[in-house]
Amino acid sequence: MLPENRNLYIESVSETHSTGMQQSHFHDYYEIYYLLEGKRRYFINHTLYDVEPFDVLLINKGDIHLSQGSGSVEKYARYLLTFSDSFIDGLGKEFDKDFLMKSFETKKIHIPDAMQHSFNMLLHKAETKIKQNDEYSQYMSKLNFLEVLVNLNKFATKNTYPLLDDLTVYEDRIQEVCRYICNYYNKPISLDQMAKIAFMSPTYFSKKFKRVTGFGFNEYLNNVRIKMATNLLMETQMPITEIATFCGYQDSNYFGDVFKKIMGVSPNKYRKDHYAI
Repeated sequence: MLPENRNLYIESVSETHSTGMQQSHFHDYYEIYYLLEGKRRYFINHTLYDVEPFDVLLINKGDIHLSQGSGSVEKYARYLLTFSDSFIDGLGKEFDKDFLMKSFETKKIHIPDAMQHSFNMLLHKAETKIKQNDEYSQYMSKLNFLEVLVNLNKFATKNTYPLLDDLTVYEDRIQEVCRYICNYYNKPISLDQMAKIAFMSPTYFSKKFKRVTGFGFNEYLNNVRIKMATNLLMETQMPITEIATFCGYQDSNYFGDVFKKIMGVSPNKYRKDHYAI
């Protein structure tokens, strides 16, 4: 998580008996997730990623994501780097934002064996400096972080590591359902309808959807729709009732309740805080 009033943060965490995120979410900043130990499974937007040591996941702002434990491996250690647009925008013209962010076009990168030690040391230096409050340390942490981004770009262009492990038939079908939801979120969508697409009974589909993605079916559907609603609230002057309908909600009051549950504020308050035009 990006702390309040910070546009860049880096932290390492080591945990035992962690099952993963308690809730799916999306946010308006970027994440770089680097696994040092253990195994995790991530679901980002509509795709599954199995994550092993020295894998990096790049999570864009607005990506709906959720992590889970993987199999019997309970202990894990990771770095999490979070930063905002204002951090990149504030670097000045001498830094090419498109170049620095190019690695985010790739969701998963594996750090080459020969580079793992130096990459780990770079992150350690960045974390140490960012937690010191003096001006010099803050500059050093930014320089270290820029080196991280440049290295990820280099690794991404040479990376031959598979993005996904082999999926079972039902995992692949559920990914197809998630892609369908992302494409047709503004249409009427029901669990029974999606179960038919996946060639499963509704009860079996519901259980498998939760097991594969970590999301409840309605939780995932609402997150996709509310994510689209936040974009419309920020970027258009559409009335909130029209946004509700456009995003698949026939009842604007229900839309407001779901929006507040996910985003923590009403649609009207969100627009006041984030309106970009």
